[in-house]
This record gives sequence, C-alpha cells and structure tokens, in this order.
Amino acid sequence: MGMFDTIYFDKPYYCPKCRTRIDSTQTKAFEQTLANFYMTDCVSHAEEIRVVKEELFCNKCSEFTGQYVYIAVFRGILVGVADSLIEARYMLNDMNLEKLLLWYHDLYKNYDKKVRENESILRFMRNVVEWFEQGRHVKKKGKKAGIDHIVFLFDREYLKKAKDPLDAIKRFLAARQKEKKERDVFE
Repeated sequence: MGMFDTIYFDKPYYCPKCRTRIDSTQTKAFEQTLANFYMTDCVSHAEEIRVVKEELFCNKCSEFTGQYVYIAVFRGILVGVADSLIEARYMLNDMNLEKLLLWYHDLYKNYDKKVRENESILRFMRNVVEWFEQGRHVKKKGKKAGIDHIVFLFDREYLKKAKDPLDAIKRFLAARQKEKKERDVFE
C-alpha cells in the first residue's frame, strides 16, 4: 500500500451499504508523509492549484464504496472537499486574495507555535541529560539552589522531584497534558 496522507472532512460522508460514518480519506496525491490534514491546512507547494479525486473507503465493510470526493487545493492550501468536480472547481474559483492571506496568516501562527513547542521540548531533553549526568538529582544537604534556579528555570519543577530521567519526562508530559486540557476549555 505504501505511504499516504489522511484528509479529514468538515462534514461526514456515509457508506452507501452499511451507513457507517466516514470522516476521512487517504491519498497519495501530496507529500505522502502519513500526515493528517484538515481544511485550511497547507498540503503542498504554494504554486499548486488542483482538484484531487478520491474514492471513499468504508472501514466497517473493508471495501471501497464507489462514492468519490473531490479535494480542492488552492495555492497549496486545502480549500475544501466537494461531492462533485463542478463544486470543487467552484471552491477554487471562489478563492480571493484576502481569504488566502488570512489562511496563510493562521498557518504561520500555527507553524510558529509548533516551532516554539519543539524548542521547548528539546530544551527540556537537554536539561534532563545535564541534570542527571551532573548528579543534580542527588540531594545535597545545606546546598543552596544558586545557579540551578537560572540554568533550569523553565524545567526545574519537573527535574527537582524526579528520581530518574523517566520520572522527569513523565512529569513534563503530565504538565503538558494538563495545560492542553486547560487551553482546550477556552478554545
């Protein structure tokens, strides 16, 4: 079968045989990196404008349904999924510069957020290595925190109570999960 990408729909489709809900389709039309894409995500290069036809697959029946969807891509951005080629072309023709710029702005904001997230994770991993290699996890009586407060400022709370690197990582992941749940409440 090989590599593919998954496109998630805004509205579900249903298998004509068993009426099971179909929320996505897989395609080899893009980079084939096993990525998950949603509407307004960047799926390919900015010069790309096209419609991709994909047959829906029912996981319950384990077969193709004979029903097709048309994936509209404008300037590399997933514009929408339509039931017909005419409808998909209309989506492409309906695009304007203002809408495109707003989507690129949102994409860049998401990209910047991911970069910061990745940098934070890398910093934490480097700090875990340094903390345990230098024996900072061993409690020394009478020793003041000193430089540890500055060097490990962002990750100290996960490191100081951890008995080993795995425990530090578990604490870090638990805190991240808690933050995500709190953010999701307000979004």
